[in-house]
Amino acid sequence: MKCLKLLLVLGALIAGSEAARHPSLPPFLLGRPTAKGFVAHGEQFFDNFDTPIANLTRGTVTQKVDNFDASNAATYKQRYWYNSNYTQNNNIIFLMIQGESPATDLWITKPTYQYLQWAKEFGADVFQLEHRCFGNSRPYPDTSYPSIKVCTMTQALADIHSFIQQMNLQHNFRNPKWITFGGSYPGTLSALFRQKYPQDTVGAVASSAPLDWTLDFFEYAMVVEDVLRQTSTDCWKNVNQAFTNMQQLSLTVDGIQKLNTYFNLDPPFVAGKYTQHDIDNFFANVYSFYQGVIQYTYDGRNAATLGGLNAQNLCAKMNDANVPDVITRVNNTINWINQLNGDPVGPFQNSYSDMMKVLNDPKYDDNSAVPGDIAANRGWMWLCCNELGALQTTDQGRNIFQQTVPMGYFIDMCTEMFGPDVGIKYIRDNNKQTLYNYGGADNYQATNVVLPNGAFDPWHVLGTYNNNTANHMTPLLIQGAAHCSDMYPTYANEPTDLAKNRQIIHDEIKYFLGLST
Repeated sequence: MKCLKLLLVLGALIAGSEAARHPSLPPFLLGRPTAKGFVAHGEQFFDNFDTPIANLTRGTVTQKVDNFDASNAATYKQRYWYNSNYTQNNNIIFLMIQGESPATDLWITKPTYQYLQWAKEFGADVFQLEHRCFGNSRPYPDTSYPSIKVCTMTQALADIHSFIQQMNLQHNFRNPKWITFGGSYPGTLSALFRQKYPQDTVGAVASSAPLDWTLDFFEYAMVVEDVLRQTSTDCWKNVNQAFTNMQQLSLTVDGIQKLNTYFNLDPPFVAGKYTQHDIDNFFANVYSFYQGVIQYTYDGRNAATLGGLNAQNLCAKMNDANVPDVITRVNNTINWINQLNGDPVGPFQNSYSDMMKVLNDPKYDDNSAVPGDIAANRGWMWLCCNELGALQTTDQGRNIFQQTVPMGYFIDMCTEMFGPDVGIKYIRDNNKQTLYNYGGADNYQATNVVLPNGAFDPWHVLGTYNNNTANHMTPLLIQGAAHCSDMYPTYANEPTDLAKNRQIIHDEIKYFLGLST
């Protein structure tokens, strides 16, 4: 088994950083990269489960399948990691909360990540906790409905509470000073945990943390459009013209055939055999390439972004005067993105039914390069369909992506994946209940929490900007930065506002620990 796993890992490394992405899946689903999720997207595979690492413990804790049903005694094993390389035995503990992807060694061992640099400075014990229903932390053996209904934010927060209590006993921490960290959806968990279980921690850092989880997240497309316009007015015009032209082509049989040719679609649209879902899926997939570049622009997290995968170079492709046709520029842009990400450059995958076959499969993909990574897309879709919403539509009105990705496309995906119970009313009502339960962005209040967001990150509009100096609730809007940029290593020519805001985060952590002079 170890030899097989080693071969799979080597294959992933040779094929490129995005090797884990299933060929039938688009690069993005509801803003989440389909390979490795939000914060590990584009990172080289870094799971060393077969290679000993000094002072790194991998273990499991016993958790209740349902934390809120006293009559249900069922338990499951939740994975965690413990890095004691930095400890000075002073009861300072950092916890990296993982989210909608399998956890690996990456975020617990890469010393250039910001929170690990701070762990070294402050002498912290460091833990990482895998989210229930992802990776090998499985309340049930698969993600079929209704078993997947225990995969919720509320259950995940209760898991963190139980984990901290268990670690305090296991490691004999006395008057421990826990600080939680998380980015993107785990940033939400970090923020909400500080609000709901303040007795467990002395503070939290919640990077790019959406709190105003709304059903129709039309603002996402608006931010992408704004970033393109700020980067280049010509780019904004050319993207607008390209999507206008593509939408017009999609309305006729002859036009559809031209789209087949432009993008080398696989499978191609066949006259009389494609549906509105197929058309919506095509536009959602094209749009997702623009999402991917803007969401992670200028973050320096990997070779792709360090090598120029950013808004400025995307606009250079869209403004290429040597290519007169703007739709051809879109195809060239997609090929350029694939090249930098290490993805195959070739036929454009275009099958809604093939995508849904993957998303409808409740089994965990234990034999893939990153076990559970493909299945994690179904888990993320469940979180959105069941609680979070965040359906990234483009039919909000006048915008450069046109009315090409409608709400109904996502609603139908939810229903097809999880059954007729999960229809529009279920999705709408559960999303409303999430906002009611947690208060949204406007009503968020907590002590000792830093909430950094990147101004170029489309998710920043769902964050909170409530500033309470007395309670050390500190929202930050980092100019020129994108999704979770503050979490990654510093790099040459990074957005100038990053260093200043990292220092603010550092100083707040110092205050949380009672070390400020």
